[in-house]
Amino acid sequence: MGENQHVEFAVIDVETTGLAAWKNRVIDIGIVILRSDGSRKANWSTLINPGRPVGSTLIHGITDADVADAPAFSDALPTIVQHLAGRIIVGHNVSFDLEFLNAEFKRSLYPVVIPRDAAVCTMDQSRIYLPEGRHSLGACLDRAGIDMPVRHRGLDDAGCSAALLSTYLTAEADGRRTSHEASDRSGHTVLPAEWERAAGAARSMTWLEIADLSGL
Repeated sequence: MGENQHVEFAVIDVETTGLAAWKNRVIDIGIVILRSDGSRKANWSTLINPGRPVGSTLIHGITDADVADAPAFSDALPTIVQHLAGRIIVGHNVSFDLEFLNAEFKRSLYPVVIPRDAAVCTMDQSRIYLPEGRHSLGACLDRAGIDMPVRHRGLDDAGCSAALLSTYLTAEADGRRTSHEASDRSGHTVLPAEWERAAGAARSMTWLEIADLSGL
């Protein structure tokens, strides 16, 4: 990773009450911290009380009772920031996770927006490092030969995305790509080693210090 070789990764997954970040809420967040070589360093997760019904229990298995005593997002915010700050954000369809995180930051009056260029999408990078096929998390795990279930829970699915990223990092180090350029489902160009470009953006982000959050 050149001059950015020591930047770590924060692999995230959020479960939500619905699909629209402007009106729905996060109810579960999982974060897996990877070292720059893809090895696991730490993990953290929490349920979030959205202050409303949790929605699609049939998908994520989370009930209103499960989150009744969970912290609000604003209460969990200092710990979330502690895990994300200074790291490259990673997710499967990471734009979805970023939309919800940024929306929750705004609701919590936390003046930070995580830009897409500070993040890596394991779904997009599958088009570079995996054989052709579907790009859902489960399909990518199958094609990568990773035996992990997709449970639609924050920490479990963050762990799956972390395993994919580690596979991509190893493939890139070994010079193994199935394509040198691809297009995502919106027609945007996908290039190899997205983490190389994301590292600089992640380092240049200004995060509000944890101690300052009490004044929000």
